Amino acid sequence: MSYITTVTGKHFDPMDPGNHDFNIVDIAHALSLICRGNGHIRFFYSVAQHSIACAEEAVARGYSPEVILGCLLHDASEAYLSDVTRPVKKELPQYLMAEEKLQRAIWQHFIGRDLTADEMNQIFEIDDMMLSAEFHQLMPEELNKDYRKLLSEFVCVYQNPQEVKEQFIRLQRILINESRLREAEETLRTKENADRLQCLISELEAYYTSDEWKQDFAADEAGLLPKGLKRGVLSEDGIYNLLEEYKEVSE
Repeated sequence: MSYITTVTGKHFDPMDPGNHDFNIVDIAHALSLICRGNGHIRFFYSVAQHSIACAEEAVARGYSPEVILGCLLHDASEAYLSDVTRPVKKELPQYLMAEEKLQRAIWQHFIGRDLTADEMNQIFEIDDMMLSAEFHQLMPEELNKDYRKLLSEFVCVYQNPQEVKEQFIRLQRILINESRLREAEETLRTKENADRLQCLISELEAYYTSDEWKQDFAADEAGLLPKGLKRGVLSEDGIYNLLEEYKEVSE
């Protein structure tokens, strides 16, 4: 058998990621049930929690929505490949190639483009600092003192995997739509690429009129989102004003 069966019922070949439509539910579900440190930590702390913490650090640093989303998804390949400890991984060149190919495909799918070298450096720097913090809080020894450079308030706690899964999906959804809003505003301003603008407007209108938007808005009101997160899509008038402006221009 050349595929794995995901929680949503997809047949997924990890060695051929180009032919797949990635599902955020598959990724969030799997990562919420995979333990960091190969299980050698004080209590269960998932890869999804680590990924959310990395995204929150990117928010604290004022990074772009693309980098924040890149941080959230930087270990998404593990949802399909599982993880291999670093001492073993470095001895498996074929695994490393498969992991890199799959991870780049995931970023391309959800972000819509390849990340730049600077963006990837920002993501990997946060990843390393978060690992340092996890050693400090969850392991019997420290890796280094890099955790002191974190700007976000980071504390490792046990969370219900289902709640983490929902938090992961919600953050991804908000980031995706925030990027769409920003791109649509810029495209409307420049009056270029009408087809792309129409697509963005349709996606934003579908989100704005969905139960998911109501749930995300309620989560924001309850203080469940990172404080510095750009959330124009969750403002009362953010998407509405854009839709009205688009209608005026289109008439």
